[in-house]
Amino acid sequence: MARRYYLVCIFFVLIFPMLLSYIAKRGSIPIGRNLGSKTIRSTRSFSIYSSTSAKSGGNSSKSFGTSASTPTPSSTSSSAATNYDNSIHSLKNYDVAVAYQPKDREESNLFKKKNNNKRSPALESPTGEDNLFVSKQFDDGYITLGVADGVGGWSEAGYDSSAISRELCASMKSKFESLTDRSNLSPKQLLTFAFEEITNSSKVEIGGTTACLGILTPDKKLKVANLGDSWCGLFRNYQLINETNFQTHNFNTPYQLAKIPRQIVRQAEIEGRRYIIDSPSMADEYEWDLQKGDVIMFATDGVTDNVIPKDIEIFLKDQIEGQGDSLKNVANSFVKEVVKVSKDPNFPSAFAQELSRLTGQKYLGGKADDITIVLVRVQ
Repeated sequence: MARRYYLVCIFFVLIFPMLLSYIAKRGSIPIGRNLGSKTIRSTRSFSIYSSTSAKSGGNSSKSFGTSASTPTPSSTSSSAATNYDNSIHSLKNYDVAVAYQPKDREESNLFKKKNNNKRSPALESPTGEDNLFVSKQFDDGYITLGVADGVGGWSEAGYDSSAISRELCASMKSKFESLTDRSNLSPKQLLTFAFEEITNSSKVEIGGTTACLGILTPDKKLKVANLGDSWCGLFRNYQLINETNFQTHNFNTPYQLAKIPRQIVRQAEIEGRRYIIDSPSMADEYEWDLQKGDVIMFATDGVTDNVIPKDIEIFLKDQIEGQGDSLKNVANSFVKEVVKVSKDPNFPSAFAQELSRLTGQKYLGGKADDITIVLVRVQ
C-alpha cells in the first residue's frame, strides 16, 4: 500500500507537470476545467523537429501571454506600418478594403538576445506578426494583394518575428509595381522574386512566414498562390464556391518560407534537429473566374482558426445584403467579431474542433492570434 501511494505521489509531483509542460510547448493548451485556461493560446511551431522522424511536430513553440496593460492598436490604424495606400477602396472593377487587429501580447524576456533592451517590434506593429499588401492599380487594370503571417516562435528567441512578413509584403508590392508588363506574371513568380529579395536583405535577420496572394486581372479573373495556412476564399451570392487548401507539415505547423543563418542551421543539424525551410515553388496555385457581386477574402489563420466558412457566409450576407454596409465597414466589423470570439472561452472555434478531432477529447475556446484580412468586391 505504501509503495502504491509513493508511485501515485511520484506521478503527480513529477510526471504530470512534465506532461502539462509538453502539451503547452506543443502549442495546444486546451480549454478545460482541469487547466483553467480561458482561451487557447498557441504559437505555431517555428520549425524545429527531429530529423529522424517526419511525424514529430517538435516542441519548440511556446505560448504567448495576454496583458490588458499592453495597448492594442485599432484596426483602423495608419497604413504607415503596412503596405497599402489609403486610396485603395475604389479601383476599376474592384472595391477593396482591409482590416486588422493584433492580439494582446506582452514583452517576453525568455531567450532575450544579449544587450537587447528594445521592445519587440510585434508589440509596436498595428498588425502584430501579420502583414498585408495592396498594390496600386495601373492603366493595364492589374492589381496584386494578399496577406502574410510571421511565425511567432522566433520572437521568443529574441528576434523580430514580424520583419519577414512585413518585408515580404513590401517586396511583393514594389516588385509588382515596378514591372512594365504584368499580363504574364503569376502570383507564384511574384512570391519567388520577393522572397529572393528578402533573403538577401539586411532588414530580415531571421524568421519564417506563410503567404497567400493574388493577382486580379482586368478581365475579372483571380490568380492565387498560397503557401502555408493563410487562406483565400471566393464567395458568390454569399456562398463559398472556391477556396485555397491549408498546407501543413503537422498540426499547427504550416509550410513556411524561412530565412535562417547557416550557422544556426548547422548547429541544429549537429544536435539532430532541422528547421522547416520551404520554397515558393511549393505554393499551390489557383485561377478563378469572377462575376459582378463576388466577394473575395484573403485572411491569416487568426480568422480561419476561429471561424468556419459558414460563419463567414452568414456574416457577409447579413452585413452586405441585409444592412447594405460599405465594404470598409464590413471588413472592420468582421475583424471585431473574430476578435470577440477568439477571446471567448466557450466558443467552438475551428482550432478547438480540430484539436478535439485529433485527440478524441472535447476542447472549447477561441484561439488568440493576430487577425488580418483583405476584402474585395467585384464591381
